Amino acid sequence: MINRYQNYAGDAINFLCRCIDVDDLEECMRTGVKSEKYEELQLLANNFKETHDLYFIYIIEPLKADPPDNMMDVFAAYTSWGKADGTDGLTDLGNYTGDAYPREVALQYMQRMDNDTKVTYFRNDTDFGRIYTAIRPLINSKGEPIAVICGDILIDDIYNAAYTYAITTFIVALVAGFLIIMALNHWYNRRLVHPIKNLENATGEIEAKCRRRAPVSELVMNDLNIHTHDEIESLSGSIASMVEDIRNYASDLIDNEKKLSAMEDKASQLEALANRDSLTGIRNKTAYDNEIKSLEYNLHLGNTDFGIGVVDLNYLKVINDTYGHEKGNEAIKNICRIVCVTFAHSPVFRVGGDEFAIILKDHDLENIDSLVEKFNNELAALAENKDLQPWEAVSAAIGYATYDADKDAGAVNVFKRADNNMYENKKKMHAARQ
Repeated sequence: MINRYQNYAGDAINFLCRCIDVDDLEECMRTGVKSEKYEELQLLANNFKETHDLYFIYIIEPLKADPPDNMMDVFAAYTSWGKADGTDGLTDLGNYTGDAYPREVALQYMQRMDNDTKVTYFRNDTDFGRIYTAIRPLINSKGEPIAVICGDILIDDIYNAAYTYAITTFIVALVAGFLIIMALNHWYNRRLVHPIKNLENATGEIEAKCRRRAPVSELVMNDLNIHTHDEIESLSGSIASMVEDIRNYASDLIDNEKKLSAMEDKASQLEALANRDSLTGIRNKTAYDNEIKSLEYNLHLGNTDFGIGVVDLNYLKVINDTYGHEKGNEAIKNICRIVCVTFAHSPVFRVGGDEFAIILKDHDLENIDSLVEKFNNELAALAENKDLQPWEAVSAAIGYATYDADKDAGAVNVFKRADNNMYENKKKMHAARQ
C-alpha cells in the first residue's frame, strides 16, 4: 500500500515537472518576480492538489544544512479549504524557512540537488504526523539543478490500516484453522479459497493490462460476484474502487497533458510574435531591451565580458524613394543576412528601421576586430560588383564597444559608445565618397 502511495506521489511530481519551464522558474527565483508561467503553474498545481490526495506540493531551494534559513521557499500549491483552516501555510516565492527544517531533514533535500531526475523517497516524522516525501531535482537548460520539487503523503492512516488488517487477518486465520479442524473443508473452499482465487485472477488481469500498457478504457475489473460478507468482500470492493480511481487518475493525467500541450503551443506562438521581427525573422527591439536588462543584472554579479556592436544601413531612404519600399525591405534583409552570417556566434537584433544591434560574447567578442574587417570586406566586394542592384550591393556603417568599468555605468552606456563609433565610421565613409 505504501508503494502504491509512493508511486502515486511520484507520478504526480513527474507530471508537474513536465509542466514547469525550469529556466523561467530560475529567473523568478533570481529576480523574486512571479512570471506569467509561474502564475499558470500555481493555478495548475492548486487545481491538482484540490483533486489529488497529496498533503503538500512544494518547491524549495536548499541553501545549507543548518538552520535557520537553510531553505528558500520557491513555490507551494494550496487549496481553498486548506488555506481557510490553516493546513496550507502562506508559503511564497523568496521566503526563508527559519527553523522549520532540522539539519538531518535539510540534508535529505540537499542530497537531491543532483542531475538524476528519478523520484526518490524519504520518511520524515513531523508535527503533522508521519510523512513520506517524494522528491526530485529541477534541472535547467544548462543541466544544472536549481531546486527540488516535492510531494508529501501522510502515512499514519496507512500504518493504522495495515495494523487493523493484520489483526483481522490473524483472527480469520484462527477461525479458518478451527474450521479445518472441524472438517469444514467445503465451507473453507467456498468462503475463502474460491473468492481469493477470483480476486487473484482479476487483479492479475489488471496487472497484465498495465504491463502491456492497455488503453485506459480497458482498465476495468469485472464483477467478481464475491458475496462473502467479510473482509474478502470488503477487500474486493476496495480493489475495484482503487482500479476505478487509477483509471480516472490516468484519464485526468491524459486530459491535463493535452491541455498543457495546447497551452505550450499558444505560449510559443505568443513569444514568437512578441520577440521576432516580422520582416527579417531575427529578434526585435523588445527582445533587445530584455537582453539589456539581463546584461545589467549580470553586471551586478560580476559578469563583465561582453560588447555591443551597432550596424546602420546606408542609403535606405534613397532606395525607398527611387525604387520603392519593397526594394528597401530587400536591402534591409540583405544587410541582416550579412550581419548574422558574420557574427554567427552572437544574437542579432533589429532595433530600428535600418539599425541592428549585436550582443558580442565569447568567440565573437574575442575576434571582434577580424570580424569587423570581414564584414567591411564583404560590403566592399558587393560594391565592386557592377552587376548588382543598389538594394543588393548594400552599404552599412559599423561600430562597436566593449564593457569598460572605468567608462560604463551599465550596458546602455556600452551601446551609446558603440553607436557613437558607428556614426564616426559613417562620417568617414561619406568623406571617402566626396
